[in-house]
Amino acid sequence: MLGGGMILFNRMHQTREFLAGSIVPTEISATPTPIPEKTIEERIKEAREKSSHIKGIYMTAEVANDGGAGATRLRNQIIGIADTTEVNGIVIDVKEVCGPEYNKDRMKKLIDELHVKNIWAIARIVVFKDASQINVHPEWYLKRAVPKSVSDQCANKLHLRVKNSDGSKPDAIFWRDNKGGYWLDPASGGVHDYIADFSKKIIDLGFDEIQFDYIRFPSDGDVAKAQFPAWNGKTPKFMVMKDFFEFLDTTLRKYKPDIMLSLDMFGYAAIQQGDVGIGQRLEDIGSSFDYVSFMVYPSHYYSGLSLPADMAHNLPAINYNKSAVRVHPDVTVGRSLRVAQNFLDNLAASSTAVHTREGTTSATSTSMVVTDEIPQAYLRLRPWLEDFFHEADKLAGRPYGVEKVRLQIDAAEKTGGHGWILWNAANVYTEKALKSE
Repeated sequence: MLGGGMILFNRMHQTREFLAGSIVPTEISATPTPIPEKTIEERIKEAREKSSHIKGIYMTAEVANDGGAGATRLRNQIIGIADTTEVNGIVIDVKEVCGPEYNKDRMKKLIDELHVKNIWAIARIVVFKDASQINVHPEWYLKRAVPKSVSDQCANKLHLRVKNSDGSKPDAIFWRDNKGGYWLDPASGGVHDYIADFSKKIIDLGFDEIQFDYIRFPSDGDVAKAQFPAWNGKTPKFMVMKDFFEFLDTTLRKYKPDIMLSLDMFGYAAIQQGDVGIGQRLEDIGSSFDYVSFMVYPSHYYSGLSLPADMAHNLPAINYNKSAVRVHPDVTVGRSLRVAQNFLDNLAASSTAVHTREGTTSATSTSMVVTDEIPQAYLRLRPWLEDFFHEADKLAGRPYGVEKVRLQIDAAEKTGGHGWILWNAANVYTEKALKSE
């Protein structure tokens, strides 16, 4: 578990001294010792240290907020795993593809419980895939010229959509991806403010870290038919995203200098530098975020994995098809992360970024500016690993269950050493694969 603070109590106490065979009570008053307020520099350093070895598991919004017996049981099981095993962090959904979804009071109570147990609390925010604002801000959304028959991914969560006071709905044809999801325009200034303002509310709940997902342009569906209200179609997508990354970095760290920022990326992005068509480049992320979580799920390498030999680390060339990738989950995870780590190491060696974090100390009520000269690739790897069952793996004699989970964890720890997160959408984890605390 992560180290906690020490609370000092003022108290009166009595001592007894033996004088000439008699016991004489003497009352001593303890002088209160003020606890010095931590400086911004100290808070940032402490947050970086604590966050640098997080081993986490994922919790859905329903489990985090529902007071029913089923959700409570799953929630307690997840907290129990973090309290008794090597796991020391929990990622909690606060905004998914259908929109913001959390109960303020219950979430605060949950975070307080996690902090008492020294568990790192990470809020997961889905960014540009969001169905909640289509009625009140249709100008933020991708449109199309003619309708296309596609399901509504959030049809069962219409309650999350913000309504106009008069009940009106926009006369617009929205573009949706293959799953029926709505997308915000990544170039929209109004969208940027919406995401930043929401993130500040989440920071106020007490989260230690904000993790951004779907922080990219859409990739699935007939993207060529999408009409962007703000993006001009000429500015490179990676430049649009780079501007947004820097906006989040500046805005949120000014609001809370010691907040940690992370984001999720496709597993393939770990081995493919440059923009793959969705606006994400590893070199742009490195100067704005603290952690990147590649989703290196072996079951998601549909095209297999081919890599040249890494002579510097004495690693042979590999050429796996999609089945071999799942036969060797440790190699798949380890080699993917190694490619990304090599890139970050080279980037850090060649450049330095200056981070300016502005904040106010409550002890002095004065504004302070902290400038960190840190490697541009201060960004560290904390991958998502799969902890979900595939019957096909078991039938084919491939690693599954405890073996598969542990192979991935060990590979991640050998490569980066900055932690990992297990994903299971059902909130059920292979506890036997985890080391006891």
